[in-house]
Amino acid sequence: MKLQTLIISTFAVIGLVQISEINGANILFYMVMASYSHRAPLQPLIDTLAERGHNVTFLSAFPSKSPNPKVVEFNPPKVTKFMNQLIGFDFDVYKYRKNSELILKVWLHAPLLAIEACEHLYSDSEVLKWMNTSTYDIVVLDSLFNECAYGVAYHFNAKIIPFGTTVQYPWLSESHFGIPDETSSIPDGMTHMPTNMNFLERTVTALTPLMWKAYRELWILPKLEEIARKGLGLEKIPRFVDLDADTSLVFVNSHWSSEYPRSYPPNVVPVGGIAWHGKVKPLPKKLEDFINKGKNGFILVSFGTIAEFTRFDPHVRKAFVNILTKFPNIQFIWKSTFPIEEKLPENVIVEKWLPQKDVLAHPKIRTFITHGGLGSVYESILSKVPMICFPILGEQDYNANSMVEKGYGIKLELVTLKEEELTDALSQILTNNSYKTNVERVSTLFTDRPMNPLDTAVWWIEFLLRNPDSSEFLRPLSATQSWWVRRQLDVWAFVFIVSLLIISMPLLIVYSVSKFILRKVIDSSGKLKSKQKME
Repeated sequence: MKLQTLIISTFAVIGLVQISEINGANILFYMVMASYSHRAPLQPLIDTLAERGHNVTFLSAFPSKSPNPKVVEFNPPKVTKFMNQLIGFDFDVYKYRKNSELILKVWLHAPLLAIEACEHLYSDSEVLKWMNTSTYDIVVLDSLFNECAYGVAYHFNAKIIPFGTTVQYPWLSESHFGIPDETSSIPDGMTHMPTNMNFLERTVTALTPLMWKAYRELWILPKLEEIARKGLGLEKIPRFVDLDADTSLVFVNSHWSSEYPRSYPPNVVPVGGIAWHGKVKPLPKKLEDFINKGKNGFILVSFGTIAEFTRFDPHVRKAFVNILTKFPNIQFIWKSTFPIEEKLPENVIVEKWLPQKDVLAHPKIRTFITHGGLGSVYESILSKVPMICFPILGEQDYNANSMVEKGYGIKLELVTLKEEELTDALSQILTNNSYKTNVERVSTLFTDRPMNPLDTAVWWIEFLLRNPDSSEFLRPLSATQSWWVRRQLDVWAFVFIVSLLIISMPLLIVYSVSKFILRKVIDSSGKLKSKQKME
């Protein structure tokens, strides 16, 4: 027994030594083409890796509001200037909501802006100096139009891990990651189709990934490749299409309980709700005192970081303000970066910034009025708070549709909002216990996992460090196939042609035999008539 214990202890020590050897890895997080809100799911992973002894750098356009002394923050001046101009007060997302054609243009135009951001990156002398004096083992990039980082990863000879900060993007099923095409049953986050799609809707959903494949591989990636080649001063650089195919892992901020079950290969790791870590902190005294003034709890109102209430049409703002007066026994905590000009009742407090996770976890909260960003949705699910959702941009309609289908939220249209619609929605949420029951059920499924998503992401990154050649084992064989082979279109075309031949052959034989017999009959009849005339 003692010998067995000694052997187990020895192997345990060896295992600890193996794990300890990966401490001190150099890991770069790259998030240039993104708003500050995209930082939320990445930050816990960044902080945890730093705590575990890794050397972590975060390259982004926006400085951290609460920097971690163990993390190196790098904000290239040219990139910061460009992104501040792009996502500033003049960026009116509300106008896109009012024009559905503009929403499609935003999706198609965003990669072009990413190309421009990439040009600013490689033309920044501070970036080039940093690249020539640094080394990295892994580059984790925000996978929403940040493929410019492929050039950075190539320069450092680093492993690449795309991190989808929101639900699965439509082009991922047509990337080289080997994700199966499930567009026949699962709508993507861009087209906002219903779950039970009809033929035309399935046609659009099926063609969308192929459109993105052509756009990315024939236009966007070659442009980024050329910018990186010139910026790095190289005569030749690998094709970004090939670097895209050589990614080691893919993280997706998704979970089946909050959207749809998906079929992911081993190299794709779902980490939905990665920002759920940490203890809930008490609210500031100012907020706590305000909440306690209400007889029936409080409601949180927030439209995210780039959708501001001050941009809404006058009739929409008026409807919102009028509704607040109809619920005098409920307090409203409202997050708004800019001052609200309308006169608000005493049961409303407006703050430029809120500890949203802590506010949602407060026991007296009744519901959350939100734009439906995925980070807010996950925080609300974790705190078991039902939602009223006003989607504005991106995948927010997709998130809203999912919460409506699962019964833990109500979706309203901001552009055509009428006072009675929001009044009715609030009344339903406050009086119908099914919304609370359903969000509690989803929350239980969302959190009941063998390992929480943060630990999952950390484990896989350190697995890659321990096993740098593991990608060839994880990546499915379909990753190297063309889109039409993966869908077996050639096989089905062959089956169709063979089936057509099998079906048509008897018909052809019958037709030929009938034609032969008919000709014989006609010939015999003609000869008989000729004979009769001669007689």
